[in-house]
Amino acid sequence: MNPSLQFAVLLSIIFLVEIAAAIAGYVFKDKVGGASSSPPTQPLLLSPWFNLINTLSLQFHCCGANNYTDWSSLERFRVNDTVPRSCCRVNTTNCNVHPTADTIYIEGCQKGIEVWMKKNILIVAAVALGIAFFEILGIIFTCCLMKGIRSGYEVM
Repeated sequence: MNPSLQFAVLLSIIFLVEIAAAIAGYVFKDKVGGASSSPPTQPLLLSPWFNLINTLSLQFHCCGANNYTDWSSLERFRVNDTVPRSCCRVNTTNCNVHPTADTIYIEGCQKGIEVWMKKNILIVAAVALGIAFFEILGIIFTCCLMKGIRSGYEVM
């Protein structure tokens, strides 16, 4: 099989998968919120996701998925009656011990992230359309290259 044809076919498949993902994302956009509403689990603390959750907590001024009590489902936080330090309103030594509304953010991160996603959906869509445009150009140029090679054009 001609390498140019292989490239065009693979690029077309990637393009179609992206279109399918975009359609699925649009159709199921209202169901995304339910996926993040469960409280964190123990393996989450050992993964890189824990750093992501801390970063999101700092950026969105929130704590947990639904609220700060989500962290009490984890042994590490329940035993000491604490939450992660990223939940603190003011970074003091014991701000996360025996949390209250004065010391930590009590609202969950889910709503803030959903609002951010809805507000920035046009940027995400524009970037996706830009990538799709260049993929279509790649497919067109590959087909032109294949046609040129077949008609006897020599590539140097």
